[in-house]
Amino acid sequence: MITVLMVTFLVLILLKVPIAFSLAIACLLALIVDPVVTLNIIPQRIFNGLDSFPLLAIPFFIFAGSIMGKGGVSQKIINMANVMVGHIRGGLAMVTVLATMIFSSMSGSTTAATAAIGKIVIPSMNEKGYSKKFSAGLVASAGALGAVIPPSITLIIFGVVASESIGQLLVAGILPGVILGLLLMFACYIIAIILKYPSAKKKSFKDFRKSFMDAFLALMMPIIMMGGILLGIFTATEAAVVAIVYGLIIGLFVYRKLKIKDILDAAYESILISSMVVLLIGVANLFGWLVTSQQVPQLAGAAITSLTQNPYLILLLILVLLLIVGLFMEATAAIIILVPVLLPITNTIGIDPVHFGVIMIVALAIGVVTPPMGVNLFVASSITNQNVTEVIKGVWPFVVVMTIGLIIIAFIPMFSLWLPSFVE
Repeated sequence: MITVLMVTFLVLILLKVPIAFSLAIACLLALIVDPVVTLNIIPQRIFNGLDSFPLLAIPFFIFAGSIMGKGGVSQKIINMANVMVGHIRGGLAMVTVLATMIFSSMSGSTTAATAAIGKIVIPSMNEKGYSKKFSAGLVASAGALGAVIPPSITLIIFGVVASESIGQLLVAGILPGVILGLLLMFACYIIAIILKYPSAKKKSFKDFRKSFMDAFLALMMPIIMMGGILLGIFTATEAAVVAIVYGLIIGLFVYRKLKIKDILDAAYESILISSMVVLLIGVANLFGWLVTSQQVPQLAGAAITSLTQNPYLILLLILVLLLIVGLFMEATAAIIILVPVLLPITNTIGIDPVHFGVIMIVALAIGVVTPPMGVNLFVASSITNQNVTEVIKGVWPFVVVMTIGLIIIAFIPMFSLWLPSFVE
């Protein structure tokens, strides 16, 4: 049964059949060849995978991020970031990273952050003399922070699959997201010195105060969300609903950039993205159940521990595996398939599940900017009208930096576990 399941899945992936359909067909064939299990298990396991209140946070956060993006928030965030770091050598590149970090704290999506910020900053970067491949590679890499910085959709999915606290996982992503952002900004500074990229004139405190006040209401959104979760005022799902209401209020009545058509477009986009995610989660839950029922996690754990008993080497092997999987598989599918296999192993060597969740999401976030499956590469390519191969050339320095960040985060648990210690 397990042979049919795995071989069918791999063949369909190689044939470029969409992940959800590859999983569904592989599960169906595996169940057909097994005389013990009936096909009735298919709707049961799919329904069980979707029967989860925290999953409601996904469409809500997607909708909230889309509303903020269409409500004129992106430009205000970029203006403030420019006042803060624009005067440093390579400042416009740093502005891109900082603005993406802030926008990621509202959207929870890598593609949304890449598109929203990239459309504004890339033309400015090209005007200032930054190479097109550098600007495209930077925007794609910075957008990956949307997978780590809360409200991260992938962290929510991990929480559902691993049965861990969504609130703790979201809070756990804050410091690792900041660390990755600072490393990317440092890389921008070094590259800017080497390539002699320009810096802007330093702004006055008056300019900073004005830009901060312009962006203040937008900046309050992530503070309200994470503050409410930290203080136990509401759950992550309820925080997503609060974000929608808040985004509608400031978009319609304060900034007045949001139109009824924009709200309908945002709703349509959210439905499309959410439906794809939900379909994948449901089918992948069936796949994960079959894998677990065939004792694959135990076999995988035995195989890894047969190589070494050293917990640090085991963790390093897991990191390598996640980076390789990220090259070929979308993050949501990878989480649902691999968590049942890897979580028992990491529990055995004493890694906190929340810490492992952050490690896994950071590793898979690197996958969104690495070929052949790196979705952010294609987003950046469409924004810049460049060939994807040119974007790939510009992204590699940042992939190296993010990999260094992954190792730091993986082997220093404090960065992931300090803030969650304050959450119930």
